[in-house]
Amino acid sequence: MTEQARVTLEVAAGIARLTFDHPRRMNAITGAMWRALPGLLDQVADDPAIRVLLLQGAGERAFCTGNDISEFEAIRADAAQSAAYNAWQRDVAARMAALEKPAIAAIHGHCLGAGLELALQCDLRFASPEARMGVPAVRLGLPYRLEDIAKLVDVIGLAQTRLMVLTGRSFAGAELERMGLVTALLPDRAAMLDAAEEAAAEIAAAAPLALRAAKAALFEIARRDAPPDLARAQALADACYDSRDYAEGRAARREARPPRFTGR
Repeated sequence: MTEQARVTLEVAAGIARLTFDHPRRMNAITGAMWRALPGLLDQVADDPAIRVLLLQGAGERAFCTGNDISEFEAIRADAAQSAAYNAWQRDVAARMAALEKPAIAAIHGHCLGAGLELALQCDLRFASPEARMGVPAVRLGLPYRLEDIAKLVDVIGLAQTRLMVLTGRSFAGAELERMGLVTALLPDRAAMLDAAEEAAAEIAAAAPLALRAAKAALFEIARRDAPPDLARAQALADACYDSRDYAEGRAARREARPPRFTGR
């Protein structure tokens, strides 16, 4: 039976789990998977029951090894085809950047190229000792696009980005923490998944409007295409002060009980 390459989305307890499911190719992203991702991310953005997004890879070997190069002869063989292919990727990147809900990457095994790009767009990244992160584009004769290099620079700085991009090396273990590529390196895969799930559950229990305001502020601070939109960030912060959730948070603190936030 031929393995189906797909991206799945499961939602439970406020957490949307998006899984790259193509184990035979170490969860490499096919053209069909790229085209499916915008709709799934729109579902995450539009569903008020979803509080946080958790990205992960199926199987035991990889988070995501980037684009499925076995398709390149058919759909990315020259500049014209690459422009269309890159448009799919940019569409996904734009949706990830605009997502007003926190995102977490649970990284086990290889996390390369476009897989690394998606992980870098997450707010938190938890890794197992088997995690290996890198940008092999120069070893494939591919350019690593300016906007993707910019994501790396934002996370690990220019000097480390030069090392990663110009050599095509992958990095693992303590180097991931030293370089700032991961939020935390856990002792094994089970501990990594537990840490990612725990963080997702904590975020899912938080006030959605406060999370939205925080995400907007982080987006405006990091944006490169325009000056920070301070008015937008302030408007979303002000909405928190006028919300029922803020009143609920104060009441819960007075009454020494967990808050019940509704996003209103």
